[in-house]
Amino acid sequence: MKNSGKVVFNKKTGEGLYHLRLAVKKRFKAKPAQFINVKVSDTVVPLLRRPFSIFSAEKKELDLVYKVIGEGTRLLSEKKKGDAVDFIGPQGNTYPVDLKDKKSKLIIIGGGTGAASVHFLANELKKSKRKFTLIQGARNKRLIVAEKEFKKLGCLLATEDGSLGTRGYVTDVLKKVLEPNAVIYACGPEPMIKAVKRITEKMDDVKFYASFEAYMGCGIGACISCVIPVGVADNFVYKRVCKEGTVFDVSEVVI
Repeated sequence: MKNSGKVVFNKKTGEGLYHLRLAVKKRFKAKPAQFINVKVSDTVVPLLRRPFSIFSAEKKELDLVYKVIGEGTRLLSEKKKGDAVDFIGPQGNTYPVDLKDKKSKLIIIGGGTGAASVHFLANELKKSKRKFTLIQGARNKRLIVAEKEFKKLGCLLATEDGSLGTRGYVTDVLKKVLEPNAVIYACGPEPMIKAVKRITEKMDDVKFYASFEAYMGCGIGACISCVIPVGVADNFVYKRVCKEGTVFDVSEVVI
C-alpha cells in the first residue's frame, strides 16, 4: 500500500546511525519483521526505493532506525522536520510467535541495523506480557542501535571491543542463556545468522527463525534480486526475501 508521512525528527544517534520518526498520513498497521520501501529523493536519482525494517509503529507514527552506508541512506539522513517521505508498505511476513506457548524460552537477537526488526518484536511481546531474553551486538558502543530503548526492554548487550556489555559476540551471550526447547528470533548480518545456526544445529529441540537482509530492486517480488536458497545444499529453490520472507525457518535456509 502506498503511503506517505512527514518527518517528526531525524536524529543522529551513533556512528552513522539515525532514528527517523514519521507522522503517517494513512493509518499504519504493521507487524515485526515487516519493512517499508522508501523513496529517498524527490528526483529520479536514485531511481530505486530503499527497504527499511520497521523499528516501531504506533497508530499514526512510524519509526525507522538506519545506518548511512550509501547515497540512498545519505539522502534520507538529510531529511528535516516537516519534510514529506513517500513509501510503500508494510511488506513481508512476520515472526511466527505462539503466544499460547508459555513454556518455551524466547530469545531475540539483533545485530547491526537488524536490531530495528527485533526491537519491534520485543516491544510487542512486552505488551503481551510474554517473557523473553533480548540480545544485541555490535563492533563497539557507537554502533549499538537505540541503546536507551533496548535497555528499557532489558537487553543484554555485547560489543567486540568490550566498550559496552559483554566483550565478544551475541553468540557468547546466547551460549549463556540458551535452554532446551528455546525459540530464537533474529535479524542481522549473515555471518551472525550463520554463527547462531551452528549453535542451534547441535540442539534438536531448538527452533530458529530469522528475518533476512537482502539487496532489493523492486521490493514487490518482480525483479528476483533478493532471493535466498531454501531447502538442502543439493536440492533447493530460491525464495524472495521481499515476498516469501523476510522471515524464514533458518534450518531450511542454505547458508
